[in-house]
Amino acid sequence: MPRRKVNDIEIFYEIHGDGNPVVLIMGLRRNTEWWYCQIPTLSKHFKVLAFDNRGAGRTEKPKLDYSIRLFADDTAGLIESLGMKKAHILGLSMGGYIAQELAINYPHIVKSLILACTGPGGERAVLMSPERLKKFTANEGLSPEQIL
Repeated sequence: MPRRKVNDIEIFYEIHGDGNPVVLIMGLRRNTEWWYCQIPTLSKHFKVLAFDNRGAGRTEKPKLDYSIRLFADDTAGLIESLGMKKAHILGLSMGGYIAQELAINYPHIVKSLILACTGPGGERAVLMSPERLKKFTANEGLSPEQIL
């Protein structure tokens, strides 16, 4: 089980395939195994880095306050320690928040950003105006089939 010392913890990671790097960032309390359906296909074309975030799976779980910025710092440290110059970053759920923070604070690492099942979150979030929100949630007069 490969691990790499990053910041103050040992991070568990796996690398599969060759080519341009793709970094998979999982969401809250999920581990590398949640990517096992995607890794075989992605690794045919890319060098895939999957890892367990701080506090999840086989990565250390220090008792301290975690933050999206801390997760992003860990991710950047892991990418750099493995000698990856620029990578496609795929963030799922909370991993999408981490990916966005990574792109903001470490743009030299990010070749592209792929966000799945996530949102902007945090203090930098751009919220929808009340008028626009009303348009998105206006279901009056629509059948359930039309809404779905």
